Amino acid sequence: MTRKSPSIIALMALMSLKGVGRRAALRIVTDPGRVEDGEAYRRDIVARAIRARLSEDALQDAWRAAADKFDASIDAGLTMYSFHDEGYPHRLRGIGDPPAVLFVKGDPTGLDAPRSLAVVGTREPTEFGSEVARRSGQSAAQAGFAIVSGLAHGCDTFGHEGCLEGNGVGVAVMAHGLDRIYPVSSRDLSVRLLETGGCLVSEYPLGMTPVRAAFAERDRIQSGLSDGVLVIETDEKGGTMHTVRFALEQQRSLACISHPNKWLSFEKTRGNQKLIKEGRARPIPDGEALLSFLAEIPPQIGSLETSADLPRGRGTRQQLTWDL
Repeated sequence: MTRKSPSIIALMALMSLKGVGRRAALRIVTDPGRVEDGEAYRRDIVARAIRARLSEDALQDAWRAAADKFDASIDAGLTMYSFHDEGYPHRLRGIGDPPAVLFVKGDPTGLDAPRSLAVVGTREPTEFGSEVARRSGQSAAQAGFAIVSGLAHGCDTFGHEGCLEGNGVGVAVMAHGLDRIYPVSSRDLSVRLLETGGCLVSEYPLGMTPVRAAFAERDRIQSGLSDGVLVIETDEKGGTMHTVRFALEQQRSLACISHPNKWLSFEKTRGNQKLIKEGRARPIPDGEALLSFLAEIPPQIGSLETSADLPRGRGTRQQLTWDL
């Protein structure tokens, strides 16, 4: 159970103030604090905020509201971590713009899984893309990878369906508070992920509704929680390209499904073609190539597992070929 970490409440309070984002909040809150020093810690943070020209009265009000939201999150069964807390995912510590606070519903173990793959793509995949997303999620789960996505309709949900078929652990990164599921059509899938040891994660508190900017921001967490990113299908300017950009910035292994000729005229495959042509992503023409890609992903710091430990090629021929 989450302790009443002073740094969680401090960061929530600061980020609720107008003009204060996660970077500014983390410049003020530089340590986790101790529960037994709660009042002294609060006074220190307030003093730092005043030096940063923030309103003391506004912060005092925000602090009380943040403490109430913290309690509401505990009542809702969430686990919370600030950037400074033990248990904060080690992969996210190394990205350029880490979340200041994470809210987790379900078992947080998957956030630090030994191996992790993001399966991402368009909300409107081709018939080929839908099936390949499912088979990819299944094969990666069977190879010991947690499967990360945004739970969006389309490639994300098919990837997580495959994860469940492969008895894997799914991590869904949400762009809103965890008191809701968006899109609503993913609600049943989210329940099944939670029932099988997965989790939902967000940097937004309860009550936060989906807004356009949050979906792009969410993409850096998807790649950040992953060792590799697999693009199923995307057009050249799709939202998936945000995740691609973050994956490259974060130096994650990046791969794209390489489509058979019959699918190359479809708009939703043109982003794949571009990434492969430019040499920015490894082409994945079939399931065997996917397993090779997974086996070559370098281990993350904090993981004792090596690529030699991964199961190789134990799926059936149906799982390893994509003749659709």
